[in-house]
Amino acid sequence: MCLKEMKTLFKLFIIVVFPCCINAQINTFCSFEYHPLFNDYSDSIASFDSDTAQHFCIDSRLFSIGSVNKSGYASTYLLGASFSSNVKNKITFISYFDYLVGNYNALTNEYQDSLLVSPGFGTGKSRFQYNLNYCFNKFITADFGKGKHFIGNGYRSLLLSAEHSPYPYLKLTTEFGKVKYYNLYTTFLDMQNPIQDRKKHASIHFLDFQFTSYLNIGIFEGVVWQAKDKNYNRGYDAEYLNPIIFYRPVEFSKHSPDNVLMGASFNAQLKTVTLYGQILLDDLNISRQKDRDENFSGGFFQNKFAYQLGVKMSFNGVNTLLEYNQAQPYTYAHKEPMQSYTHMNQSLAHPLGANFKEVIALASYGKGKWKFSAKLALAKVGLDSLGTHYGQNIFASDFEAQGEGGQYSYGNFNGQGVVTHINSLYTEVNYSLRWFDVFGSVFYKNKKSDLVDQTSLWYSVGIRTFPFSTFQDY
Repeated sequence: MCLKEMKTLFKLFIIVVFPCCINAQINTFCSFEYHPLFNDYSDSIASFDSDTAQHFCIDSRLFSIGSVNKSGYASTYLLGASFSSNVKNKITFISYFDYLVGNYNALTNEYQDSLLVSPGFGTGKSRFQYNLNYCFNKFITADFGKGKHFIGNGYRSLLLSAEHSPYPYLKLTTEFGKVKYYNLYTTFLDMQNPIQDRKKHASIHFLDFQFTSYLNIGIFEGVVWQAKDKNYNRGYDAEYLNPIIFYRPVEFSKHSPDNVLMGASFNAQLKTVTLYGQILLDDLNISRQKDRDENFSGGFFQNKFAYQLGVKMSFNGVNTLLEYNQAQPYTYAHKEPMQSYTHMNQSLAHPLGANFKEVIALASYGKGKWKFSAKLALAKVGLDSLGTHYGQNIFASDFEAQGEGGQYSYGNFNGQGVVTHINSLYTEVNYSLRWFDVFGSVFYKNKKSDLVDQTSLWYSVGIRTFPFSTFQDY
């Protein structure tokens, strides 16, 4: 074994063993809490028990999986550490470091080769995420860090998801009565330029209003703009730092070319049944009407929107979810590809991009230390063939829409292009031990169209201390 390999193994040994030793000495309990609408995943934010005035915790993170199919064997190891602290319930800090060892399965490797990023990691094999939370008073808190966020109540989100790589952010949360208001300021990266990564900034508002004791309504808006163009270095536009103004009036007043999205969500709790949904509006061009445009026809490419409907139920230890998602062609794309709703070659919303219909079904049952779960995903996507742009690829300009005239493209419909069915089934059995979970799973995926027919079946076993997956259901 060479010296370089020995140094790598020693570093991994320190990452895993040292935090375990420290944790055994401290014996501190940490609890994580996620807001159901503006969800900060475990790699973004933590909140601690309210009676814990002082807190300090170092812990290890471990995920190991071995998978086999008819073509061969794949093994992946994720080793890392977490650090968290709490000072008088005023300042909290949490950070995660993860390092990937081994290789993904063939499906994930294909995904990585096509987009030049590892799912959830970016361009490298390691990631460092952190969040610093400061409570100004009982109304306002601020979060600063690098991580991911999720807006929604379901399995997917059409507003802001967490399938992509981490990004730097500043989040302000204002709470008064039945209203919670979130301001998220971020910087994303565009990787389409082969010379260098290019920055683009975003500012997002989300208003969550508890309409009744069982009904919540949310209003979403976001804007994405490039930091630099051919004419000047724009940087972070100060106008978008305004924490309360809605952006669409600002856009009209300044004739801005930025990418603005608006949306809404709802969540209705009825005993053991929860109904939820989302709608996103990217563009609605109502100026092109039949009496104004002699070439008018249905399916104008700038009428871009997406919506979600779902239901969750719990009974006798069984939790179920049924969800439908749909995004019209060219949604999330922009005239300037740099300003698409993306980050590091991945969508910031649904991982399929646009031009799709999808059904998700989940079921889980737990008894004692055992947990059984299953996930079925059925999607119909309209993909592009060579030299075409039917609206699934949100990294390309929507002004290159397929159809006569490009920017005057009519007759567009969901599923246009190369009709492709992507179906997957994931089943898992999990057993919880004191320090980690042991699990076994089966993953099936089929991707079929007139141009391709790919089927994969993987059997896996592994151990983990936190949720992580090497199989993508998209």
